[in-house]
Amino acid sequence: MGEFIDGDSPDQIAAQDRAEKYPEDGFDTGVPDCKADGEKMGMPVFKVSKDEFYQNMNYGRKRLRFKTGSPIQTYMQGTRYRNSFWISYKEDSGKEFIRKIK
Repeated sequence: MGEFIDGDSPDQIAAQDRAEKYPEDGFDTGVPDCKADGEKMGMPVFKVSKDEFYQNMNYGRKRLRFKTGSPIQTYMQGTRYRNSFWISYKEDSGKEFIRKIK
């Protein structure tokens, strides 16, 4: 947690904590050269396109498909497809959908 200095408001302290916990360059996933867009419940969150979000929700699909070279694909290969993660998709209207993988 950040240092307490006279005049720090609770909002400033909260902003410092967020900056320390979530650096600007992304959430550290533990896989070299792979950063997530965020974090939820200690697991990485990756932002995906509408097509990627919904194509992986088809009934009966046994294999997940993501673009080669994307951070998700790098994370999955780096963890040997064992670790859980989240994917999120945000519509233009502001609604955000999130799904846990594995």
